[in-house]
Amino acid sequence: MELADIKQAIADQRVEFVRFEQSDTHGISRSKLIPARHVERFAADGLNFLLGQLGFDAQGGVALGTGYLEDLGFPDSKIFPDLATFRVLPWLDATARVLCEPKFYDGRPAGAAPRYLARRQLAALRELGYRIRVGYEYEFYLANTGSGAPPYTGIQIFATLRNEFDGAFIRQVIRDLRAVDVDIITANAEYGPGQQEINFAPDWDIAAADAAFAFKQGVKEIALQHGYTASFMTKPYADQSASGCHFHHSLYRLDDGANAFDDPNGADGLSDLARQFIAGQIAHAPALAALYAPTVNCAKRYRLYSFAPTNATWGLENRTVGLRIKGIRGANTHVENRMPCAASNPYLVLAATIAAGIDGITRGLEPPAPVSGIAYGLAGVTDLPTTLPAALDALEADAVLRAALGDEFVKLFLAVKRHEIAKAQAAIDNFDAPEFRDTVGQWERDELFEFL
Repeated sequence: MELADIKQAIADQRVEFVRFEQSDTHGISRSKLIPARHVERFAADGLNFLLGQLGFDAQGGVALGTGYLEDLGFPDSKIFPDLATFRVLPWLDATARVLCEPKFYDGRPAGAAPRYLARRQLAALRELGYRIRVGYEYEFYLANTGSGAPPYTGIQIFATLRNEFDGAFIRQVIRDLRAVDVDIITANAEYGPGQQEINFAPDWDIAAADAAFAFKQGVKEIALQHGYTASFMTKPYADQSASGCHFHHSLYRLDDGANAFDDPNGADGLSDLARQFIAGQIAHAPALAALYAPTVNCAKRYRLYSFAPTNATWGLENRTVGLRIKGIRGANTHVENRMPCAASNPYLVLAATIAAGIDGITRGLEPPAPVSGIAYGLAGVTDLPTTLPAALDALEADAVLRAALGDEFVKLFLAVKRHEIAKAQAAIDNFDAPEFRDTVGQWERDELFEFL
């Protein structure tokens, strides 16, 4: 799409406002609303925007030591739109959005920007001759905005009465999100009071992450219009199910378009490339957990017998492992990575998964034997970190992932997350005690529920 096409779309669809929107480190949408008459200028020249928004915590608090804030005198960046992402938002009045990425004033891309980071890893994958098809599978909770109570109680997963708790809301989500390339395929109540799972079709490369980013923001905005707060906080209630983000993915060859994970003659119907990609994710799982489970709340999801994984294992149609190989073969052969949490940033999940998988390919890694039974409590496997500090230490020690993601990003990410840890330690008496894993206090919900 060219700028002239956007100008024509603005005129044809009577758009009065365009939101210049970008992802922060958490996957929270941060934006400026622009009257349509100014779009051409800002699209061409860039729109000034605080560079340090990448160094915010979920509440907008400033983390020091990121390299983007006090180190540089709290500078602005210029954000530039990807014109291909211009979309009119049917749930808002005369408003469109376009996704942006920040650059320094000298024109250098901000290396810690999540969307830019994902595109860099996609480019590295293309150099190897592949592209990736991705589906994000989110769970989330709804709460009434006034009382904070769930719109329904119990754990009646798939019950039609629960599916239809508010048909107007669900149907608006399904209808309206098509406008931002989110093709919803199923919607149902999940396994918690007010918990929903709404799944959408997979897509290719950066478009898949863009759709996941748009899905989370769109659900939140539409929910507010119906009197709800929608939250992708991983575990808002200690005694209820956590919310995950199962990450479905497969590589496809650029030369012939075929699924590179599929091999009818290979062990379990998988190609050597698939096994290498899986092995890379297993090898780097402790460091990946920092990006898959990126809040002080997230690792509480990794619990025995919870249908969330607790270790870096893989298996065929096995819901207790970290990497589940779906039973389908042929053109749709793919891996379901069950480690990411709902609070993860879709761009960072994509970037980190590719980086780990590429390492598995380039080193020709071989995964351990697949787990055929219950993976919980296995000996001789790598357990996932049970705290955010442990996951950050693993990321800091992982030279391969650090190199792939870049020191600019890793410095910022570690600074933001350690700032969040210090904030939680100051607010929560038992933060460093083992029982913290078994509780979810009001401070966590106040900090994370609304914006994640």
